[in-house]
Parts: sequence; C-alpha cells; structure tokens
Amino acid sequence: MYRFFVQPQINAVTQKLAGYELLLRSYCHDYWVTPTDFTAVPMDQQVSLSYQEITNILKDHQNNPEISFNLNREQFTNRTTIGHLIHLKKSIKNLQLIVELTEAPTLEELHRYVALYKAFDIKLSLDDVGTDNAWCPAIQDVLPFMDNIKFAMQNFRLQHRQAELIGSLNTWRKIADMYQLGFTIEGIEDQDDVKLAQKYNAQTTQGYYYSKPVPYCG
Repeated sequence: MYRFFVQPQINAVTQKLAGYELLLRSYCHDYWVTPTDFTAVPMDQQVSLSYQEITNILKDHQNNPEISFNLNREQFTNRTTIGHLIHLKKSIKNLQLIVELTEAPTLEELHRYVALYKAFDIKLSLDDVGTDNAWCPAIQDVLPFMDNIKFAMQNFRLQHRQAELIGSLNTWRKIADMYQLGFTIEGIEDQDDVKLAQKYNAQTTQGYYYSKPVPYCG
C-alpha cells in the first residue's frame, strides 16, 4: 500500500505556509516507510494518489499553495511520466506544480525535455545542492534551466560535515543570485535555523521545526 505524506514549506520572511512537498510512503509491517525504489510505483498510480492529496490541500487553502513533487532522472526523462504530470496540471485548476529533481539530468536530456515542462508551467527545482548535487561542470550546465535550488542542511548533519555547512550555504546563496534562482533551505530544526535561513535570504524553508512528513488531514 502506498500514499503520499506531506511536509509544509514555509515563507522564510512571513513564516506562513507557502506550499507542501509530497513524499511517497509505503506501508510495511505496520509502519509507513520511505520506499527503497520509487520507480517501482507506476507513475499513473503516483499521479492518482497525488491528485487526491492535492485536491484536498487546495480545497482547504484558498491562497493556492505550491505543490512539490519529486522525480529522479529516469522519471524526469520518461515521456509517459511527463504526460501524466501534464494531465495532473491540466486536471487541477490553478495548480502551482514544482518538480524537485533528486538527480541532475544531462544537458542533452534537458534540451530534449525541459520545453515540455515549461510549456505547461511546471517549475523545476534541483534538490540537495551542496551534497548529493555538488558543484561541478555538470551541475553548472543544469542551473540555467532551473527555477529554484534546494539546500539541505540535514545532509551535512547526517554526513558529519557540519563544519562545511556555512561555507557551502554562502556559496550556494551566491550561485542562486548568479542564476536568478529561488532558494529553499530545508533541514530547519530550531529557531536558530530559521534566523540562518533569513540571513541568507531564502524564499522558503522546510524541516522538522515546522512538521515532520505526515498524512494530510486538512
């Protein structure tokens, strides 16, 4: 059994709700856990599940929060997946959809597919910059096609690289400015992290300080 959990994304300045990230979970031995293989769940099933969550969210929030949906590189370049997401975008009036890319596509793949996303106003965000998607020529090629980048502070903590966090955060803030990208900071765990995100002019924040991923209850 699968369903989407949600985690709120917060306007860093106003500290009000800006959107939700949808996070797929599977039910295993009486617990909801993160799937080991996201591609094992057919995209039509994922879109159907997300449709239910999104319509419930937008019914409860008249300010039309953004909805983030994760894709890996294989899914991003799959034409059937793109078709399902376009159908989702067209099926839900005024849906503000952001695809968070967990893996960076190649420049050739971006040239081939990005226009399909842009034609239906589906925004693109590169996830986990500074750690899983570290600065390199391949990432530099990707950034002009992105609308947003997401800096994950929790990855530095999990990898015991806290000493590198501020330096990397400073670098990626400058990169966001250089490429005129939105800047999201996740891994917000306390009020000090909130102040840090505000210091580095993040547009949105996300983390356990606000909420763990949970089923949406309205």
